[in-house]
Amino acid sequence: MTNSDRNELRRRFVKDNTISRLALCYVNSAREKVVVQNELFLNLPEEDMYKYLDIAKKSLSGAIGDNLMEFSYTSAQEDGENYRFIKGLLDSKLKNESLLDLLFDRIIDSYVYDGNFLITVIADSYDVMTKTNDKQKLDESEEVFSYIIVSICPVNQTKAGLGYLPLENRMGAREKDWVAGAPDVAFMFPAFTDRASDIHHICYYTKDSADIHDEIIDSVLGCSSKKTATQCREVLKSAVEKAVGGEKPEKTGEMLIQIHDSLNSILEECESEGENISEKTLDKTVLTAAVKDVVKEEAYVQKIVETCETEFDREPPVAEAFVDKKTLRKTEGERREKELVKEIASLKQKLENSGIPADTARDAYVMEQASGETEDTGSDDTAAVEVQKESVSIILPSGRTDTVKIENRDGVRFVMIPLEPEEEPDIKGV
Repeated sequence: MTNSDRNELRRRFVKDNTISRLALCYVNSAREKVVVQNELFLNLPEEDMYKYLDIAKKSLSGAIGDNLMEFSYTSAQEDGENYRFIKGLLDSKLKNESLLDLLFDRIIDSYVYDGNFLITVIADSYDVMTKTNDKQKLDESEEVFSYIIVSICPVNQTKAGLGYLPLENRMGAREKDWVAGAPDVAFMFPAFTDRASDIHHICYYTKDSADIHDEIIDSVLGCSSKKTATQCREVLKSAVEKAVGGEKPEKTGEMLIQIHDSLNSILEECESEGENISEKTLDKTVLTAAVKDVVKEEAYVQKIVETCETEFDREPPVAEAFVDKKTLRKTEGERREKELVKEIASLKQKLENSGIPADTARDAYVMEQASGETEDTGSDDTAAVEVQKESVSIILPSGRTDTVKIENRDGVRFVMIPLEPEEEPDIKGV
């Protein structure tokens, strides 16, 4: 499932939808069924309808490959009881009470959770419209995608306190209440692949990508699972620590980031050659190349690769899952910040060696001009920015240097320069 496929389905979860039925089961901490319902979706009160639509939408949220996974069924598994049960539930369109009771019982018996929780099941049929090459929809159906979404939501007790009592139009004491939260686990069958029904796969959501609740996969779904991107990175981290940590514990963190960077470079090169990196698996050749680029000792390389191979003996994961791009962006930002500090120190040293006060921006400008390192940046009272290949030089009017700040936003570093209302920056690129 791609982001485009996922978003196409999520856009359906609005008031004017085609969801046919909703079934639910509220379970207390003693594993007892407190409430069981099964009714036409359009018969729900409008306020309730929006809450259930929100649960369905969140069941298809998160990062694909990490929170939202696609698991496959082998031919043998499709002959098994679990698959036939899920397929029968789909075909029943939630009208078979016995199948619903069996679903609730299986989840209650297997789901690892200490508190109360709510199980919701929706059934929907979507007329998938044909799209042209320019992504424009045509007024004709390509196929009907019939599917179910099963969501498991923790139910927690709110705190007592003061609140508004609308019927009495006053502030008063509110009692504790039980409220269903966002889904902890959910699955959609069949998967929606290339805008079409795929009965050989199931879409699986987990709120915590480090804990995918294998008990639901094994006992309820009976499909082949794979590790999330978070779990893949944990395997690599553990392999590096196991191989190198005993002798060089202070080096493992840096090595791990460098391996991520090396693997990212390999994937970028593959992509530039026309490969689809979203489907490229982390086989032994790719992993060895990425590790060897960083870890020079052959014995360490072999240990790391062997540990990862053992963990992924059933199915090699997608290589892209191992690249922690957020950490790479953060590391790159820190590297540039260190380089900037060095450049500033070097410039101050130049000024001091020349007998010029380092805090005078005009003198810095004159010195740069005299050495021929920059272009003419305009008058003394105009801010200028010079962007070079490896660095950014900023020249400000005298007395303004103390106002400059460097801030990190979403992993990207920015230079923040406050401007007066009448000021306009003069930006010259080299």
